[in-house]
Amino acid sequence: MAQTPDITPLLRLLEEARHAGRLTEAVAGARALSQLQPEHLKARVVLARALFNAGLWQEAWEAYEVRFDLMPEHFVKVMRRGPTGPEPIPFWRGDTLPEALLVMGEQGLGDTIQFARFLPMLRDRGVRVHAVLDARVHKLLSPLMEGIDLRAAGTSGRVKGVKSWLPLLNLPRALGLSPQDYQGPVPYLAPDEERVARWRDRIGKQGFRIGIVWQGNPDAPVDRNRSVPLPVFTPIAALPGVRLFALQKGPGEEAEAPFALDRLGHEMDTGPDWFLDTAAAITALDLVVTVDTAVLHVAGALGRPALMLTHGRNADWRWQPGRDDTIWYPSVRLVRCPDGGADWNAAAARAASLIGTGNLPSAA
Repeated sequence: MAQTPDITPLLRLLEEARHAGRLTEAVAGARALSQLQPEHLKARVVLARALFNAGLWQEAWEAYEVRFDLMPEHFVKVMRRGPTGPEPIPFWRGDTLPEALLVMGEQGLGDTIQFARFLPMLRDRGVRVHAVLDARVHKLLSPLMEGIDLRAAGTSGRVKGVKSWLPLLNLPRALGLSPQDYQGPVPYLAPDEERVARWRDRIGKQGFRIGIVWQGNPDAPVDRNRSVPLPVFTPIAALPGVRLFALQKGPGEEAEAPFALDRLGHEMDTGPDWFLDTAAAITALDLVVTVDTAVLHVAGALGRPALMLTHGRNADWRWQPGRDDTIWYPSVRLVRCPDGGADWNAAAARAASLIGTGNLPSAA
């Protein structure tokens, strides 16, 4: 029996091509290898990354379904009662609009905040939408949910009349959206005005007020390429008139800072509902500077000005290489580490320069 060839060295070369910006080469090679070994997970991952980087979105969304095999723990089976017992309900892949559709949340809270914007598009097309999302962000997402049956993830249940379903991140492809449509109306979330008033009093009016976040979920595989030591923010803290406020909550919250830092984390979102105080505090601030975490998505969904520090080469697929804006949030600017590396101090220095010169994104 012929031995399956080891394509790992070739995949490594294709990743190098992608990092170097040779995207046509990376896409062509990844397509060929994924066809040669269609069950090879790494080949499928490399293909999805190359397609996203190249801006070939519709094909990229299809390739991105590799996540179902990479992270099976994040996905549930949606079943219905069949003639011989439970049987799986099929995906809706964008053909004839169903009368009713079950949409299942997936992955992290940032993903949920980012992609929930597409749920009203289904509703507006006449679909009866049942959305199963993490209960911690139900109240945050309430401005989007009029006419949508919102249910808590992690609990079993039955929904009558549903003959198809899809994961939340499949919505752009299933809806047939082009990248020009991904942004949609922004802001699409709105903070509670009473909370905003309280946080305005708490934060005060003095100086240029910046909220910072430096740590994502340390258990996430991507964390080594996104979280930074708190002292990285020193160049920003040194700017005249700047006041820094820590929006960090959870892991990393108690990290030591070599500069003045007003820590808000222990005062925010102390109940079961997440990001309500965070959203209000962001509205009361002049700017957010963060790494790639859910707080970035909250700021973007609110249309608030934000800078995101990001790895020069290993940024997440949704932040396209070679650009400092995003197709998701008009008020967010990316500040990449130089030379494709992880020089976070240099990225923070560039962010400080942008702040010092007033060269910042505007509120949406």
